[in-house]
Amino acid sequence: MSWQRTPEDIKRHRNQRDVVLEHLRSGRAIDQDTAQSLYRIRRLASRVSELKKDGFIVLSLRNQKGLATYLLLEAPTKGGDSND
Repeated sequence: MSWQRTPEDIKRHRNQRDVVLEHLRSGRAIDQDTAQSLYRIRRLASRVSELKKDGFIVLSLRNQKGLATYLLLEAPTKGGDSND
């Protein structure tokens, strides 16, 4: 049996992605503890992965314990992309 995301999962993940993006666009870094305490987001790495797939450049810094902190470096450029 395989697991599939429901439409509700997709909507929730999109909303969480947007919240993380807004936080990063404000110039602030975010880590798992911050995402959980401020926004109740438990899968921060998944949301950051989605942002990266959408063309955002997100820096991932790891501390000695291996915990990641994320910082937005660059947003994708509009235009210039074609689907020919």
